[in-house]
Amino acid sequence: MNIVAFKLTGDYAHFSHPATIYSSLTYPVPPKTSIMGLLCAIIGEREYYKLNDIKYSVKIDRQISKKSFVFNGIKFALSSSMHIKEGYQDASEKKQFYRELIISPAYTIFLNLEHLEECYQSAIIKNLKEHKSVFTPYLGINFCIADFSWIDIKSCSLAQEDKSDVDTIVLLDDFIFDTQNQNIKLTTARMACACEEGRIFKDFNNFVIKVGGESRVRAKNRGNIYEINGERVYFV
Repeated sequence: MNIVAFKLTGDYAHFSHPATIYSSLTYPVPPKTSIMGLLCAIIGEREYYKLNDIKYSVKIDRQISKKSFVFNGIKFALSSSMHIKEGYQDASEKKQFYRELIISPAYTIFLNLEHLEECYQSAIIKNLKEHKSVFTPYLGINFCIADFSWIDIKSCSLAQEDKSDVDTIVLLDDFIFDTQNQNIKLTTARMACACEEGRIFKDFNNFVIKVGGESRVRAKNRGNIYEINGERVYFV
């Protein structure tokens, strides 16, 4: 099996929409492209797109708690404050930016590496197991330093039923609304699932994310749901 799992934690996280520079809001979970960036940092690969072929899933392990922080920035960062010929940037005009951070984030990340080149598979597994990273891994933005720890997979099997209750994120197209299930809190997010050379993000999909409650999310099984260590995992 080429399926691996690891815990992902930190003091803070901010996963912004890739089309923005100063995003005030954060996704509740890391998008696939953020995990690709994290893995690239771990193995020392600078080009995100080379990991497009991974399949991933994420489970929230700790109740999401958010808080808005204020950051100072340059009001006209790319215009009148830039004095290229003189070699300096005018910092006299400041602007405050509000950014939403996740406090003490904790996730379980699941990866299916079967379609990834062997050299990347072995590097990812080796460094995750040994808790090593070539570059500094972070959770969305560079001051949100990430930590990770390997999870031993003791059982793994492909789910056979057409519909399944899962513990992870699911695509909105495969989400099954259950009118009887009141003990669950859900949200949606539109996140990128791939990128091109130059970190141009693409293949955006709508996801359903469980952010609270004890019940599982019900989803259609398209041959992409596995039972791993007793948890149902939906890969995308």
